[in-house]
Amino acid sequence: MTLLALTGFSAYNTMAHYGLQYTTAINGLLLQSIVPLFVALWCLMLFGDRLTARQAGGMCLSLSGVLVIVSHGSLAVLIGIGFNRGDAWFLIALLIYAFYTVVLRSGRRYIRSFLAVGMGWGALLLVPAVAWEFACGKTLVLDAVTEASLAFVSVFPSLFGYFFLNRGVELIGANRAAPFIHLVPVFGSVMAVAFLGERFELIHAVGYGLVFAGITVATRN
Repeated sequence: MTLLALTGFSAYNTMAHYGLQYTTAINGLLLQSIVPLFVALWCLMLFGDRLTARQAGGMCLSLSGVLVIVSHGSLAVLIGIGFNRGDAWFLIALLIYAFYTVVLRSGRRYIRSFLAVGMGWGALLLVPAVAWEFACGKTLVLDAVTEASLAFVSVFPSLFGYFFLNRGVELIGANRAAPFIHLVPVFGSVMAVAFLGERFELIHAVGYGLVFAGITVATRN
């Protein structure tokens, strides 16, 4: 439980949030699309579970959809992407998160208590890091925006997100659940159209179709 709390909650969240301060949205989405591969590698190393041909093909298909969405169908955009120190932190965080996803099978019979202990113990493990930040003079400024952000992060990506992740892995297994991470750029682009005024283009529809087709293929029995 200490290992899971440290990897799935303390280390992953800290490293991911730190890395995202320095990387770009495109880099973050591209790196996140590698998670299914990390999950497959951990499944193989820890439990000897191998991807089926259908799962591998589905992952590749949905990954191609991610690339289409992120690049807007332009090869020049993909070639021109640069990387920085934030990408390294985020990549390691995703490798840790994939490990957590795979070993969830250890506590899948006790999902609510497993999640409560993991979150609580994970928070306690971060106390030394928080104390160090305060000692370095890095204090949190509580204003309306900060409080709203903390409330959102605490409830939706944290509580609800982890609960649905744990339950999903319990029901279909890590390898079959991993391709769903490719829905992140789909949701992101939909919200960009809805809230940021971006135009919906045909290339979005092509990317969405590839992602959904890949997930369908990868998760079929």
